[in-house]
Amino acid sequence: MKKTSLLSAMIGVLSIVSTSAMATGFVTLPSTGFTVSGGTSAYTLCNTTGDFGTYESIEPTFDPNGGENNTCAVPSNNPPESGYTEVASASRNVVTNGVTIATLTDKVWRNSAGTSCIYGAKLKMKNADYNPNVGGTQYFEVNDLQRAGFSDRGPVSIAYNFVTRAAGQSDEVLFRAGLTKTAVVHQVGDDDQPLTSVAPISTNWVDFTSDVNYNDPDGSSMRDSSWFFVKSGCTSATPAALTGALKVRQLGQEGQPDLTISVDAYAPAGANTN
Repeated sequence: MKKTSLLSAMIGVLSIVSTSAMATGFVTLPSTGFTVSGGTSAYTLCNTTGDFGTYESIEPTFDPNGGENNTCAVPSNNPPESGYTEVASASRNVVTNGVTIATLTDKVWRNSAGTSCIYGAKLKMKNADYNPNVGGTQYFEVNDLQRAGFSDRGPVSIAYNFVTRAAGQSDEVLFRAGLTKTAVVHQVGDDDQPLTSVAPISTNWVDFTSDVNYNDPDGSSMRDSSWFFVKSGCTSATPAALTGALKVRQLGQEGQPDLTISVDAYAPAGANTN
């Protein structure tokens, strides 16, 4: 994510105009996808300021007049929606080649009726070389985070929460999300909403596209993801972790090798990762 340049600033200004408050809060992901030019896409667009990490993204804002750049965004992460109470929380290590490259905070909130749950995930990347067998330091870049377990638990909706901290330590925004198991790299000029011929719809998986890296090759780094939320039907059963229910994926946006790391994560009772 380039953080300085006149071009970045100009694009940022244009992005504010084009992405001002349209669908703040949870956005439903229909099992039929979204109508786009040329066909149908599994993806809805959220905050595409910065062109998927090519330039500086602009954080969502909220005010009585609606704010800006806040499509899919919610102003709180505890709870992400009123009427929900936290019922489970865990901290999990994200490991590859025996190296812990990130920590995952995994949470579940449930409504009072016990019929709807919100599953939340947030990544914090570490200063770690994920492949010490190669010269230099290789920092894992998370281009997509995917969560499983939502077949027959619709309607499924998504949101994200952005946390502002000290300069250079704020979260990265959510660019897009969709019902698909197929993550697609986004480079300059690519379609923002890939067609279902490229990323087929999967009602069991939700894919979140972002750009999180402790030390990004493009010259700037956002080490923390936003909170990524999935809201779906659930039961009053005690939340349990499902093996491999979450994937973090590096897709080579700056030429890195394609890599996927599977992590256990909370999922609705009886869910699977098919």
